[in-house]
Amino acid sequence: MEVPFLVSLNNYLSSTMTKSTKTLELSFTRLDFYDSIVISTVKEDVLFEKEHISELRSICAKHFNEGKFIYIANRKHNYNVNPIIYIDLIKTNTLQGVGVISENIDKLKTANFEKQFSPVPFELFQNKEEAIVWANRVLKSN
Repeated sequence: MEVPFLVSLNNYLSSTMTKSTKTLELSFTRLDFYDSIVISTVKEDVLFEKEHISELRSICAKHFNEGKFIYIANRKHNYNVNPIIYIDLIKTNTLQGVGVISENIDKLKTANFEKQFSPVPFELFQNKEEAIVWANRVLKSN
């Protein structure tokens, strides 16, 4: 028996997100670019600081041609985020939201704490598919 919502969700995902259009390996993260979404997988034991945000801002501005985009953090590895970095996000006018993906409840709790510092919509997800649906919804509403 097919559940209509799940079938339509799968169709929606497959029509809005296929393979990444570009992958970029940096010293501190791997970036997978899609149409208006970038998924970042920060490397193990990195301390994510303002300098990283500055570099990401520059790369995303160039890649998305100053267009609107969503940043999704795939928290697959253990690393630390300086919550002060979120203050600088206001300088990125084209950033429409931040999503965090993790199957680890402790990582999601940490991200939930970070959320209070974000000037843009900030949501937590347990899988990539949920994050993509949210990102597309935010992009369509802006």
